[in-house]
Amino acid sequence: MDQQSSSLASSLSESSDVFSKHTSIHEQTKTAQRDEDLSRLLVQRFDVEDSLCLNVHEVENKVCDELALPAKSHCSEDNETIVAKVFTNKSTGELDLPPDGGYGWVCCLCVTLIMFSTWGANSGFGVFLAFYLNNGVFEGATKYDYALVAGMTVAFGQGMAPFAMFLTRLFGCKPPMYVGIAMLFSGFLLASFATKLWQLYLTQGVLVGISTALLYAPATTVIPGWFLRKRSSAIGMSLIGTGAGGVTYAVSVAKLLQQSGHQAWPLRMMAISCTVTCIVSTVLLKPRNPPKPAGIRSFSKIITEFKLIFSTRVTMLYRVDLIAVWFVFALLGYNLMIFTLSPYAVARGLSPHQASILTTCLNAAQTCGRPMIGFMGDRIGRINITIILTAVLTIFLFAFWLTARSFLQLLMFSICVGSCVGVANVMSTVLVADIVSPSDFLPAWSLVNSLGAPLLLECELVAQALTDSSHPSNPYLHTQIFAGLCFVCALVLIAIFRELRVRNKLEERSKRSRGTYESMEEDENEKDVSDYADIMGPGPVRFFRRMFYPMKL
Repeated sequence: MDQQSSSLASSLSESSDVFSKHTSIHEQTKTAQRDEDLSRLLVQRFDVEDSLCLNVHEVENKVCDELALPAKSHCSEDNETIVAKVFTNKSTGELDLPPDGGYGWVCCLCVTLIMFSTWGANSGFGVFLAFYLNNGVFEGATKYDYALVAGMTVAFGQGMAPFAMFLTRLFGCKPPMYVGIAMLFSGFLLASFATKLWQLYLTQGVLVGISTALLYAPATTVIPGWFLRKRSSAIGMSLIGTGAGGVTYAVSVAKLLQQSGHQAWPLRMMAISCTVTCIVSTVLLKPRNPPKPAGIRSFSKIITEFKLIFSTRVTMLYRVDLIAVWFVFALLGYNLMIFTLSPYAVARGLSPHQASILTTCLNAAQTCGRPMIGFMGDRIGRINITIILTAVLTIFLFAFWLTARSFLQLLMFSICVGSCVGVANVMSTVLVADIVSPSDFLPAWSLVNSLGAPLLLECELVAQALTDSSHPSNPYLHTQIFAGLCFVCALVLIAIFRELRVRNKLEERSKRSRGTYESMEEDENEKDVSDYADIMGPGPVRFFRRMFYPMKL
């Protein structure tokens, strides 16, 4: 009897061990599948903060390898998934995924307010430009001088963003932002006392432009640390700030200019309101698991961080170059239209108040349009929505803006264009994430942002140079055509980029159909692959077939 009991106990123990083993294998499989799904989601929504964390992870691993340290919480294994590399807590060694909520929504609101008082405030510069051009505020200044001020704010704000990210890696997120706040306040306040043109260059041009980069670039790295599954919604909410700021500052600046007849108090108002908003937002902004700043004690660390952000390697990637040039043309068209709309309306016989209403409505449309662009990109494909909206913008500029004469026509044009004109600003980062590996994302993002800075500096200068006073009915005709051609070039480039992406997808499908890639992700648009060989052939006809091939991209 005792022998039977012992045999039964042994059998039960073995069964329990087998069950535990199977349960453990099942749990490991589920964990691996979850990590794979999260990694796929992260790659689709990769952002600057993710790249910073990944670079820090790789640097730490390199140090561990050089020192021959064993794998600890801070020295991870080579087979880690991308989500583990980005979201592993360095102090505990545990996977710490974003909560997709909580205090993250407060941070999202803070980023929205920072965008409100940087790019949103800059969107209202068209009202200042119209006032400067029509009132001869600075003695001896020409329209080209005022146009150069407009170009400085955009060129420094966009082109200095990678440098602001470099400072973020050295000192952390907030120190560059506090410097940016001081420069923003100084720029607007000193501009209100400017009596010479060079003073306006240094204040409203250089100081405000650099402060924009120092504020918005570090702030945008906070949201990805709080959100993963809801990241698109959170980033879309933050983009509302640009349009809302443009509406608010365009209306308030126009009203103060009308009442005071001078630019001093509107500039002081912007100095106070933008500074207070940015101070409150920066204080409340909280990076969730920020990577440790590199500091400035070691020159080798400074060089390492610089190379991580500014790498010549990505310039050899033709797809990155293609996206960078597309972004340049799209921003040129955007800024030409944004800054020219108000002066054009005044030249058409509208009052300055009516011209400011047009700028207000355009920015109000951006408030709704930018989040919707991101939402539609997730639904029908980022490249697809970029092509569609760029084509729509081209049509609007040639078919609508050239023929619009009355206030009502220009009002409808402002609303229609404002709803989709921010497509390049919304889609540039996600398109970069689509074409490069996570390790190359940060230098590729830096190249895309900084490449067009010299052209953006001269953007409004070109716009004013193209005005023709000999045609009083429409002195901005050539400027309008040039802006439209910029969007035409952007459309051609993004269409070529789509053909490249379709070709890659079709090659992957073809290999998968032959069993080469058995574990590859299923595509939502999976079709019969029998005609792949014909589509992939040479010739212009097949090139255009690939360009317009129905596929979610």
